[in-house]
Amino acid sequence: MNTITYIPIDKLHPHPDNPRKSLGDLTELAESIKATGVLQNLTVVPWFSELTKRPADDPKQQAEMGYRVIIGHRRMAAARLAGLEELPCVITDIPYKEQLATMLLENMQRSDLTVYEQAEGFQLMIDLGESVSGIAEKTGFSESTVRRRLKMSELDKNTLKEVSERQIEMKDFDKLAQIEDINERNAVLKSIGTPNFSMEAEKKLKAQAIAKVLPDVKSALRKAGAKKIEQRQTWNGELTEIQGTEIKLSALDIDTFKVPGTKGTLFYYLDENIGRLRFFTQRKRAAPQKRPQEELDKERAIKEAHRRCEEISEIAYKLRADFVKGLKLTAKNKDLVIQGAAMCIAYSGICYTSVSSTEIYKLAGIENDWKEETKRAALDTLNENYEGVFPQLVYEGFCDVNESYHTTYKAQRPEHKSNIKLDLLYRWLTSLGYEMSDDEKAMQDGTHEVFKEE
Repeated sequence: MNTITYIPIDKLHPHPDNPRKSLGDLTELAESIKATGVLQNLTVVPWFSELTKRPADDPKQQAEMGYRVIIGHRRMAAARLAGLEELPCVITDIPYKEQLATMLLENMQRSDLTVYEQAEGFQLMIDLGESVSGIAEKTGFSESTVRRRLKMSELDKNTLKEVSERQIEMKDFDKLAQIEDINERNAVLKSIGTPNFSMEAEKKLKAQAIAKVLPDVKSALRKAGAKKIEQRQTWNGELTEIQGTEIKLSALDIDTFKVPGTKGTLFYYLDENIGRLRFFTQRKRAAPQKRPQEELDKERAIKEAHRRCEEISEIAYKLRADFVKGLKLTAKNKDLVIQGAAMCIAYSGICYTSVSSTEIYKLAGIENDWKEETKRAALDTLNENYEGVFPQLVYEGFCDVNESYHTTYKAQRPEHKSNIKLDLLYRWLTSLGYEMSDDEKAMQDGTHEVFKEE
């Protein structure tokens, strides 16, 4: 059993490499210590040389030099405020790397460290020559967790320190780490912990996924002898689209990609920004036309406005669906979920919408084969797992799809249009904690720049 020694408080010093930089408000803890004293001992090490990282050998000299706190920095600081003269301590003599590991583990277990402090602490151990496996062994964290934290140390330190005061979940940093270009990653880092983060991160990840498959797609198109066309040729009646062949590059498995076969010449329209590939066959030969530059510039502006509308709508739909996947029915949100159910029933009745049976079967984890016993099994399963799936069932009732607040006639600039369903859906989701990005808000109220004439 460790021996508790009472040490004068003026002989106790904060460890200079304590990963926790801010001790927070100590007022309440100081008042508690005034009333009851310090009920839990501190863990300290003898003062050590900055050069050798080792303490003096003579115990008397150790006592004169004092001790550095490994565990109990907040208690020590609050005790000073409370006016205590000595504190109960356990003196230990562990190597410097283990001191760092102990402080890291202690603070992380209490969720006292910001993500910035966690990253800095692990990086310090790496700089001292510790390995990832060694850090994992000393701190009790898995190697994958250690690597995830270390990945953060690649980020711009000033920005990371600035944003670390926000309420940020580690899953946000995991999403950020998926962005491979460090400059793009730092650009998105600025929005982490805000309602705009998910939208900005998804934009970059989508662009990244498109960039990865684009060279192979272009190579396959060249080998197939397909001819590239402009967007205007997709709507002027000269070509016929091959139904069922549209491809989203951001979700493309390049190993399974095949250029469709057709009689005659195969044409394709590739929108590299939004990442969509469409295939066409010739209806009749188009007569060459020379068009004014002003007309071409206007067409490009319209095309870009539609591209941005489609991108925002696609990402917003994904963000809504991802948010609902994480919802569970609780005592706290029960009334809000039921209110949403009532509204989607009313909407379905007024606007004549129909819920997708395929999605309902998916929630039940049952293959839809239209048999009576399958229907009963699906309903029984959903009933048994009521609390786990009810928010998702309500969401399906809204029949949410990739749509937005804009007209889709491609020959004209997109115009804002009302969308009752999305208004109701966003009202429900935000009541449950969903945070709309600036893009979503501006699309909803019609103030987005894509609706402004240039």
